[in-house]
Amino acid sequence: MVSLLPRDFEERAFAKLAIRRRRNIATAEDLLRLVLAYSVCDFSLRQLAAWAKVSGLAELSDVAALKRLCGASEWLGDLVMTWLSERGLTRQVPPLSVRVVDASVVMAPGGVGVDWRVHAGLDLGAMRLTSLEVTGPDGGETLARHMVAPGEVVLADRGYAHREAVAGVLAAGGHVVVRGNWQNFPLETRAGSAVDVVASLETLAAGEIGDWPVRFRVGRKRYPVRLIAVKKSAPATAREQKHIRYRAQRKRRRPDPRSLRAAAYVYVITDLPPDILPPAEALELYRLRWQIELAFKRLKSILRLDRLRAHKPQLAKTYLYGKLLAALILDELCETAVAFFPWGFPLFTHPPLSLALADRAD
Repeated sequence: MVSLLPRDFEERAFAKLAIRRRRNIATAEDLLRLVLAYSVCDFSLRQLAAWAKVSGLAELSDVAALKRLCGASEWLGDLVMTWLSERGLTRQVPPLSVRVVDASVVMAPGGVGVDWRVHAGLDLGAMRLTSLEVTGPDGGETLARHMVAPGEVVLADRGYAHREAVAGVLAAGGHVVVRGNWQNFPLETRAGSAVDVVASLETLAAGEIGDWPVRFRVGRKRYPVRLIAVKKSAPATAREQKHIRYRAQRKRRRPDPRSLRAAAYVYVITDLPPDILPPAEALELYRLRWQIELAFKRLKSILRLDRLRAHKPQLAKTYLYGKLLAALILDELCETAVAFFPWGFPLFTHPPLSLALADRAD
């Protein structure tokens, strides 16, 4: 694992004050072991201190272990971002390279709301995490959190449908495929007239795909985009309408009739022209957004990302960054597992003779 980390990760531990004195925990490798035992193995502080003593790592009290963990959060965040940068976070990407972005909520012990958010970007082609950020409850979902390279396509749910952030992606040379929200993303025709999105959607017949050239405005600038929509099946519409009524009931208000009407449709907004991204392919591309939902489910089921046990902000960040660093390491190990040879080199530069003969016989 250490060989996968930045070469200067030891120096970074001292630069970020994760290690101040070489006492008990003398090296960055020892500190990383302590962090992973706490965040991945989910040891309590007392268990962690006992494990450190039994394993010969260090003689620590639970209070001393707590101080070491709290001091490691900035170092771990730096390691995560450096890891991603070294593996292509900021490099130029080819056209139509797609990154799915989303966020997941993590609650502290006894919490009933949002305590932390983990914001992530997933390269859809490589199926690997390419951006990560941990924020507090005030860190909302926005495309502005994700660095976009020219030519990159950002795929996101309607929680990211904010005009200013979408305009920022387009200004950086990127592209978007974002699910629309009729309430906070007003559109207009290319001539400048306001578009009644819900009324436009209701012109579609079952199974018909609509594709309208529209634009949106941020300040004095106008951005040409397309509105692509399809009508849902009756069961899918009923589920969405039930969810809308449930949310309105919880807030003790009546559901907006336009939201109930719009629930019968799925529509996305994209700046890509039809010759590059036909309407049916745009909707199919949006469907693949569920890949990042699966990535979060893996993080929560395998690494127990959602079982935050820390109350202190610095300790909570160490816990979350430790799990995210472990996820990146596991990603890389899985990616390179096929190319691993215990003897250090491949035995075949071409398929074995038995396989070649079998192919010829077929």
